[in-house]
Amino acid sequence: MDVLARVIPFFMLVAVGVVLGRVKLVDLAGARALSAYVFWVAFPALLIHSLSAMAPPDAAMAAGLAAYAVGVSVVLALALVAGRLMGWSRPTRAGTAMASINANTAFLGAPLSVALFGAAAQGPSAAVVAIDCTLIMALGTAMVRGAADDSSLWKAAAKTLRNPLVVAALIGAGLSFAGLRLIAPLETALGMLRATASPVGLVALGIVVGLEAGHGAREDAAPVSLAVAFKLLLAPLLVWLLVGLTEADPMFRATATLLAACPTAVHVFIQTRTYAVFARGGAMAVVLSTIGAAISLPILGAALLP
Repeated sequence: MDVLARVIPFFMLVAVGVVLGRVKLVDLAGARALSAYVFWVAFPALLIHSLSAMAPPDAAMAAGLAAYAVGVSVVLALALVAGRLMGWSRPTRAGTAMASINANTAFLGAPLSVALFGAAAQGPSAAVVAIDCTLIMALGTAMVRGAADDSSLWKAAAKTLRNPLVVAALIGAGLSFAGLRLIAPLETALGMLRATASPVGLVALGIVVGLEAGHGAREDAAPVSLAVAFKLLLAPLLVWLLVGLTEADPMFRATATLLAACPTAVHVFIQTRTYAVFARGGAMAVVLSTIGAAISLPILGAALLP
């Protein structure tokens, strides 16, 4: 029930957007404006504000984080290979891969892990969020950015360094490792912007779903299905297996597995919409994986409880 209580508000905000779109109070141009605000302002503020307050990991946790990153990277590779075998276009392969690995760990996974496992999960969940918001986000963004302008992976990776979400994540992580704190007025301002990131992003997602649902998205059915299956099932399985090979403690293993099983992050919709790559598919992956997580996360959480 705790999981459902945390997931339901996400759907409520998406539903608000659906209604706004259906009654024509906001059109696609309005949804693009909201998405641009989240992409350039709100989500970068969230990343800097959150990551700068985290403590660097110890050696055992670092090994567990490396195993987590490897597991998620394998999911990315498998999604790309599957897309090529299926004959999907490069934009579809890139969007599917991004939706398969970028998880809603910051808004759902971290608070859920603490609710299920207690205060001991705070450190592990914060560390996993940091990896998700730096390395994993950069990988997914490079895929989508490269597909947007048909550039090579190396050129796309270089351009990814200009992505505001990746830049903000690196700034926040750099402040954390340097032991620096934001000055009080800036921390307060970023905290205020941070609070708007998820709600505005979810409403924008709902607007797009309400306006575009059922319009030309049939070709995205298979990629979205694969992305949801990889995100909710394959990713947590690989993370559980690989973290178990390290010296990370059982609490980290349980927390990392739970966070790997979280649904596709809202920023996937924002970025695929911004770059015009797999935009409808990205939106549906967020919605359908969140619906699926309402069933899979309670089951997994119960299995991981000590």
